[in-house]
Amino acid sequence: MTATFCTYPWDLLDDPRATGRVREAGADGVAIAAAYHSVRAATPLHPRRAVVDAGAAYYLPLDDEVWSGSTLRPRTDAPWVGPGAFLRAARAAREAGLRVEAWLVLTHSTPVGNRARELTVQNVLGERYPYALCPAAPDVRDYARRLVAGVVRSFDVDGLMLEALGPLGVSHLGRHEKTQGADWTPVAENLLSICFCDACQGLLADHDVDVPRLRLEVRAGLAAEQAGHHGATEDHVSRSVAVLAARAEARSGLASAVKDACDQVPRVVVHAQPDLWATGPFTALDDAVTAFDGVVLPGHLVTDDLGTVGAVRDRLPGRRVGGYLSAMPPATPDSIRRAWPAGLARVDDAYVYHLGLLSEARLEAAASALLTRRD
Repeated sequence: MTATFCTYPWDLLDDPRATGRVREAGADGVAIAAAYHSVRAATPLHPRRAVVDAGAAYYLPLDDEVWSGSTLRPRTDAPWVGPGAFLRAARAAREAGLRVEAWLVLTHSTPVGNRARELTVQNVLGERYPYALCPAAPDVRDYARRLVAGVVRSFDVDGLMLEALGPLGVSHLGRHEKTQGADWTPVAENLLSICFCDACQGLLADHDVDVPRLRLEVRAGLAAEQAGHHGATEDHVSRSVAVLAARAEARSGLASAVKDACDQVPRVVVHAQPDLWATGPFTALDDAVTAFDGVVLPGHLVTDDLGTVGAVRDRLPGRRVGGYLSAMPPATPDSIRRAWPAGLARVDDAYVYHLGLLSEARLEAAASALLTRRD
């Protein structure tokens, strides 16, 4: 089993103890954010920082050979950490003898979405989600390809961890998210996550969907859910199979574009989950994922759902199966020590979230679980 700590570039910079903490915790590598959304991050163990308030950014210089002619470009100025932060952090980790993976969030960037709102997810009511770049749009797939290509050209990474290899939905989990009080059911969230942007409407039409009728069905489903009549996906969206097929086609196009840029990387894994309606960081696990070397499942599926890892292994023979284990709340140091060892025994790769965010007590608990597994 490989054990890798997720990190932001600033976690490894200006802290001579950072790489040592990785080793002491029983890990042999780091996955450093190279393209990431906005975050307000605590840094409790850093000797010079307490909080980093970061915008969405690409932590590398833009290579003209990669980005020439691109419609979409990421933000690269990052005054909270300085220029070329991924490269500086990657070199520090490599010099310390750690494996270095690049962690890229592909379709989640509010600054990019605000500059090209026509390329973002649009719900049935015509509302845009500017944080959510829609992978049905060719320009978005091209943007993701260039994100990956820029990393691969700039540093000899040991692997890539790809997040949001597909569309994001209504749930954003942003710094000031105020949607929880709506009490949307899972079905309502699925309905509000169906995209009606121009590119998605084209895909739906290609799958013989009457798009105006689908809009009426989705609205009816939302109304039924609001009234407490649950199960609206089956009752009101008779074309749900075609909706999922169109979304799968968008994911497949994104996966193909990205795969072209990372063929020379030793290992590429994708955040994924078995729910075919899934949107967000962990994409729906379908045929698009088989283009890569492995998947990284949400941690709760690894620790709490005994059958999931086995089912995924059966579905993806020969692929690596990893777990994304969060040591953040609601986990506690006690629950980490109790639940993680059995989960770690089921996976090939452990990705621990997150080196720089954790208190001493949480880091020690994660270390205890990792070292127990390795013993």
